[in-house]
Formats: sequence, C-alpha cells, structure tokens
Amino acid sequence: MAGSQRTFEAILNRFREGYNLISTWLDYSPNKTLIKKATLGVFIPSVEAANTLATNTEVALGNMRTSRHRLVFKVTEPTPNPLCAEARIGRIATYIEGDLDDGAQATKKVKSILKKMQPRYDKKAEGAPRGAGQSPSEKSFASAVGHLQEVIDIVTVLGVAYTPADVNLKVPALTTLMTDIKNANKAVTEAADAYGKANRARKKLYTGPDGISTQTVAVKGYLTSFDGGKKSDHYIEYNQAIKGT
Repeated sequence: MAGSQRTFEAILNRFREGYNLISTWLDYSPNKTLIKKATLGVFIPSVEAANTLATNTEVALGNMRTSRHRLVFKVTEPTPNPLCAEARIGRIATYIEGDLDDGAQATKKVKSILKKMQPRYDKKAEGAPRGAGQSPSEKSFASAVGHLQEVIDIVTVLGVAYTPADVNLKVPALTTLMTDIKNANKAVTEAADAYGKANRARKKLYTGPDGISTQTVAVKGYLTSFDGGKKSDHYIEYNQAIKGT
C-alpha cells in the first residue's frame, strides 16, 4: 500500500462507500463480529481520526523542520535569514580577517568550521518519492551545535580584540542561538516521534490483522455465500464500490 495521505484517504473513501452500500441491505447479517454493520460503523470514524492525527503531526513536523532550518542554514524563501548560524559565522570570519591584525589563524579556523557546516544531504533511497533526499540530514543539524560552540570558543580566546559592531555576532547572542538550535533539534526529534507513532497506528488500521484490507476480504468472503457467489448482485455491487468504479 502506498503511503501518501491522498492514498490513505482514497482507500478509506472507497471502504466507506462499501459500508454505506451494505448498510442498506436487510439481508446482510454475517456471524463474524469484525464485519457486522455495527462494528464497521464504529471502525470507520476511528480510521478518520487516525488519518487526521497522522496528517496533523506530519504538518507539525514539517513546520518545525522548516523553522530549525532557518536557524542553521541560509535560505532565500520565503524571506532571507541573515541571522542564521551559517550567515553569522561567515560574517564573523570576514570581520576577524578584516579588523584584527593578528586574526589570520582565527580566520582560518572559522572558515574551516564554516566549510564543515555546509548542509549534508542523505542519498535518496531507491524507490523513494520525488523530493526525498532534498532536506539536510539530521547529522547536519546535530553538528551545527558543535560548530557554533567552536566559533564561540575561538572568539572568546580573542578577548577584548573581538568587538564586532553587530551585537548578533557577539558571544551572548551566539550562545542564545546555540541554545535555540539545541531546543529546535529536540523539538524536531519529539515531533518526528509523534508522527512516527501516529503513522504506524494509522497503517495498522489499514493493513493490520483487523484493518481495512482484512475486513474487505472478509466481507467479500461473506458475500460469496449469497446465491450466485461472486456473480451475485451483492458481491458485484460491493466489489465495484470498494474499487471506486
């Protein structure tokens, strides 16, 4: 089963159409509890709720990743972010190189850190959907904290000679940014966990032991007991409903 939200909704919609159909049949009375009208009537809203939760947690995860990205790496959309870690470290290197007489070694170190903190991208897995592999890997963000700490250590050693005009390049502001990135990493991890749990719970309702796939097979099995078997009106109509034809 494909995993897109649209696919999940399409499957549920067809399953609901099948349920709506059999709900009108007075002679539909299986012994198996799993496919009784009452059971299906309760099951479908539970799947709808699971879809909503999975969608909401996925959106929340995406928003948190976007916010974190803007804290660490330079972007241009929807607006530039000149106060991200990457931009600030680049400006620090430029400032030290241009304003400090003895800043050559510090400049070299900061530039080296800046080069190392360029976003790394995970290789797109074979068969992965379009867009996969286009976001920086988690390692890029985890490493950003350490890179920023290295820069803070370097400028701290420079002491009173390090006096950039922009307060955002000074140690207190850099320390605050580092804390913000740590918090963002934690928030993304928690959001990813919430989405993972919600998505797994949803998939269970579709492909689990008592999920949509199992129920559909069971309903069709029961409908073959009507006169005509797979050629009975009930079987044909239900089969068309769940196929969306």
